[in-house]
Amino acid sequence: MKHEFLDHHRKGNSVIHLADPRLKIIMMVIYVIVVVAIPSNANKYYIHLILIGILFALISGVPLLHYLTKLIKIYSMVLLIFVFIPFFPSGSENYYQLIKLKIYPSGLNKFIQINFKTILIVFISIILTTTTDFMHLLKGLEKMKVPQVTLSILSFMYRFIFLIIDEIERMIIAFRSRYIKLSYLNRMRIFAKQIGVLFIRTYRRGEQIFQAMESRGFHGKIYIMDDLYWQKKDSYLLIVFIFLLFFPIFLLSLLIA
Repeated sequence: MKHEFLDHHRKGNSVIHLADPRLKIIMMVIYVIVVVAIPSNANKYYIHLILIGILFALISGVPLLHYLTKLIKIYSMVLLIFVFIPFFPSGSENYYQLIKLKIYPSGLNKFIQINFKTILIVFISIILTTTTDFMHLLKGLEKMKVPQVTLSILSFMYRFIFLIIDEIERMIIAFRSRYIKLSYLNRMRIFAKQIGVLFIRTYRRGEQIFQAMESRGFHGKIYIMDDLYWQKKDSYLLIVFIFLLFFPIFLLSLLIA
């Protein structure tokens, strides 16, 4: 596998890189739960969570532009799921007219809130996956008693990404060497046929891999040689993270009291 664009920043000497994968998984889960539980009117706390994410990104030593590039790519796919929310009312209410579209305030508020939460969750997930070796991440999940079926699916999915990329690159080279001067419509027709061919090749490759592993005695368990060791610095980092995450809530409770 010659492709390294998915995890070429996985090696580093920063505190984030050297942290135990289990710690990073726990931190991400806590962060996601807090993001989901934020009420819609806690705008200042959104800013606080964004600053925490940026702080950890800077500590990791990976260029912030790299994180933002990945964020834009992933967010553009997720956006298609909730892009139509502003066009649906929650009841009888006024609306804003945009050309021939009706935008409702309640739907727009939900859209903005979901956008903020999605960006925060995706951003912290990118920091986790960028600074952690994928096999170490699987080992961390294994130590946390995640079912072997899930680990096998994740492992095969990760390896299969590179095989699909190789297939696509070969198809692109073949296309460019044979179809130089074609109209846009004819190119789209060939492109549609290539998608079907790619699906068939992917299915066949999956069958071949399954038969090869079955003949070698694979019984559903992924073995990861590297072991993980929880250290004191991991406990300290978890305490600091929880303190940073809940400090505004603690400060607010003191002020109210």
